[in-house]
Order: sequence, then C-alpha cells, then structure tokens
Amino acid sequence: MTKIIIPLILIFLLIGCKSITDSVDYFGQTYPDSIPIVFAPGTISVKGRLEHGISFTPDGGELAFGILDKEDFSGAIFHAKIINKKWTKPVVFEPLRNKCVYLPYFSPSGTSLLFSQSNAGKDNASTDIWILEKVKGEWGIPNMIQAPINSASREANACMTYDGTIYFSSNRNCEGKENCHNADLFYSKFVGNAHPSADIIPEFASPNDEESVFISPKEDYIIFCRYTNDESKVDLYISYRDIHNNWIVPQIVHSTINSKDWDRRPFVTIDNKFLFFTRLQIGESGVTESDIYWVNTSKLFKPFVYNSLSDTTVQIGKKFEISVPKNYFKDIDDERLVYSINQNQFNWLHFDREQMKLSGLPTVEGDFELTFSARDRYSNMADDKIIITVKK
Repeated sequence: MTKIIIPLILIFLLIGCKSITDSVDYFGQTYPDSIPIVFAPGTISVKGRLEHGISFTPDGGELAFGILDKEDFSGAIFHAKIINKKWTKPVVFEPLRNKCVYLPYFSPSGTSLLFSQSNAGKDNASTDIWILEKVKGEWGIPNMIQAPINSASREANACMTYDGTIYFSSNRNCEGKENCHNADLFYSKFVGNAHPSADIIPEFASPNDEESVFISPKEDYIIFCRYTNDESKVDLYISYRDIHNNWIVPQIVHSTINSKDWDRRPFVTIDNKFLFFTRLQIGESGVTESDIYWVNTSKLFKPFVYNSLSDTTVQIGKKFEISVPKNYFKDIDDERLVYSINQNQFNWLHFDREQMKLSGLPTVEGDFELTFSARDRYSNMADDKIIITVKK
C-alpha cells in the first residue's frame, strides 16, 4: 500500500445488560488491556521476521497467520491448533505448502479459510482470492474463487459474514487509468449457492487506498485501513450500519490503537473482545519489522448514532411533544449507555426519560441546537446534534 493507496447533564438512561462469555486460550497469552502489545513474542511474532494477518476459528481451536519473505515478499501461511488442550507449534499450513499465499481468514463457521495467492507467472504483488474448505473435519484442496470476485486486477484480501457475503479489496476500478493503483472495498452477496455480482462500497471510496478489510459476521461493523497522512501513515478505520442499513462515515480508530507506523490487517474475535492487527515498521532501507499486535476492544468500539432524530420546527407559545428513539445510539460491546443532553438554552424544554419524550412550551423564536450524547462504560463518547426551530 502506498500513499495513494481516518453545562448541564440532564438525563441518565441505563439500557440492557451485557453477557459474559467463557474465557478462550489465545496461545497461552495473558489478555491485553487497552494498550496494544505484541502477540506471542518469540513464537508467533518473532523479532526480525515479517508476520502479518492472523485469524482464529470461532471456537478458538485453530489459528493461521502469514509470514513475508524479506527478499521478494513472497508469502507463506502458518497454522497451529489445540490438541489435548495444548497449542501445537506453528508450522507451514500443509494444504498451502510451497504456495505463495497471504492473509488467511477463517469464515464465521470455521469450516472455510479465505486467503490470497499470487498469480502464476506474475510478480508477488498480483494476487487473487482463494478458498479452502473443511471436508469431514479435514482441510481439503484450495480453489480459486471465480469472477466476479476475482478479476484481471489485484484482489488483496477477503472475509465473510454469517450469510456468506464476501467483502474484499480490489484495484479493478483502476483499469484503463494511467498511474492508478488505488484499491477500494467491494462486497459480493451469496445468492443461489453462488456470488453472482460484486459491488463497490461507495461510502468508503476515497483518493487513498482502502484495504485490509474485516467485516463482522453480523455485518454490523467493518474495519479497514487507509493512508491518513505523512505523520500517522496507514491507520485503522471503523464504520457501523445505521437503522437504514447504511454505513456511517468511517471514523479513525482510537489513538491508543493506531500508531505512527503502518497499522493494518485487522481481525476481531468472534465475541468482539479482542482486536488483532499488524504493525509494519518501514525505514529508509525498507521494511524493518512486522509484528502481530492485540488489544482489548474497550477503545475500539464506541457509541454511534443508529436512529437519529431529525431537525424539527415548533410554534412559539404552543406545547409540543417529540418521541425520542430508544435506540438513538448503539454500541457493539456495551448495551448499557448513559445518555445526556445540553440544556443551557432550553429552560422551556423538558425530557421524560421514562417515556423517551421531549416536550416544551417555547417562549422565544430562533434556531436552537440540541446535542444528544451517549457514553459507554469505558468513557467513550458520541454526540448527535439536531436543530429545533421555533417560529410564530
């Protein structure tokens, strides 16, 4: 990826509760906190070796990750699994031995592995998306996914939802354009036991690359990497779906996770507890280090506007009442949110937190900006503003 390649608190509302999932053995490592740390140093993340892109099966019993050759950037995929409650030593994944392969991703069912593989007869930067299926509990023979997911252009990585939709990156929109290498994000729905079409995600298209895509199995959030600026380099971004099934504007992931190096190749565990990603260090002589990091998701997910109120107009001297959606904000890993609004200029406004209604008797004309806020248990905040216009 290159450069062309992001007052007064009035109301408190507690919603729902959070379930507790069983602990999972992530290669014997102590769980991280909100600051990223190298994952399994010395065994998976080996100093001087270029690791990138890790994935776990949903049951936590298998893992796969990529290793790059420093000379020609050819790739290999390593694999480990739990046998008799112990992790095996990571070794080259046998079904992909002697292949130039990258970026493994286990499907949400754990019975498929998506990965990219270099095109025969071309340089290692030219790749297609392949899939490996489990047959009677054993990994079978890899097969290249056909068009329209693959094309004559470069398809870099892919991941899958519960319903079989595949999300992937491709620079196919550069065909016929000079000096264009820009990658975008695409998706392909699973219809009639096939993927008959592939469509760009227009909300994410920009002059920079969008790559390293991770889609949640429920398709309710997406993480990808994008070039931010010359200081921060490549960072992770996140977007969520709103009530209308639209992707909201991507937000750069919290600064405790992103760094001044290249942060890419995201993967989130099936319980949304941990984020894994690759941190790539590049010096004057080229790539100097590439390790896999992990971090808990307390600073990854934050409240987002799911079902916003619209601007509204009311009449001066007349009572009004507005219903406030109970799902105004959502949070992937926290259903218990604290709501607040600013009331500095609203001495004529009342909020009923039980009924979720705004009501009032406006006494002056004008446009009044009302800010709704939501805070989760990790103090992550999100705001949304509406305008209440008071007229005669």
